[in-house]
Amino acid sequence: MEALVLRSIAYGDADAVVQLLTRGRGRIAVFVRGAKTSRKRFGGALEPFGRIEALVCEREGQELWSLREARVVEGHRGLRDDLHRIAHAGYAAELSHDLTRAGEPADGLFALLEEFLTRLSSGAARSGRLRAFELLALEAAGLAPELSACARCGEEVPAGRATFDPDAGGLVCKNCIGGTYGVALSHAARAALWQLRWGGLAAADAPQSADGSGRPADASAFEEAAAQAARPLSLFLRHHLGHALKSALFLEQVGAPL
Repeated sequence: MEALVLRSIAYGDADAVVQLLTRGRGRIAVFVRGAKTSRKRFGGALEPFGRIEALVCEREGQELWSLREARVVEGHRGLRDDLHRIAHAGYAAELSHDLTRAGEPADGLFALLEEFLTRLSSGAARSGRLRAFELLALEAAGLAPELSACARCGEEVPAGRATFDPDAGGLVCKNCIGGTYGVALSHAARAALWQLRWGGLAAADAPQSADGSGRPADASAFEEAAAQAARPLSLFLRHHLGHALKSALFLEQVGAPL
């Protein structure tokens, strides 16, 4: 079974409980006996963010599966060279965990997380890539925010600065703002989100100018616009998840791009 390691929690002196996002079976939790002592069976395969080939055994009537053996397919070693990369990887892993249900297939999210970790391991941690991951992860979970029409009445929201209402599900028009809670989304931030929503991680790494010319965008300006959209999307995620992501605090603590 191919899997990505989301997190590993020590259990006693030698064992561990590991959360995996698998291809085909979605998120599963596995009990690893001798995780700290059996180098032959596991080696470095239980390190977070690695892609592994795992031999697992489903235990009837129990939520925890048993991990028998595992080998590293891709360790994404470059992530460990930089604290900001680690913070972004941890955020993506936690979001992937919280947007999935145990045992339900999530192959789209598996592919997205693998691509995100691959790009992150060979490049700097950036706001644009993080926003792209959030948007595509929400889409994979069926929770993508509305970024063009009003989330309340369906009317088109004119280009430019707009109001984003996390409770409504995205942008709201001027007629629907009254009495609702919303946060301002600048023209640049809105344009960045639109590009990232449709262009994905590739657009985050090679953004284009918002004027439609197809020319490369100013990298620093695009990053600033993506960072401006961090709060609206954070509130949107909190609305759907029912809680804030713990890893978001770590991003702030280490000064990683938001």
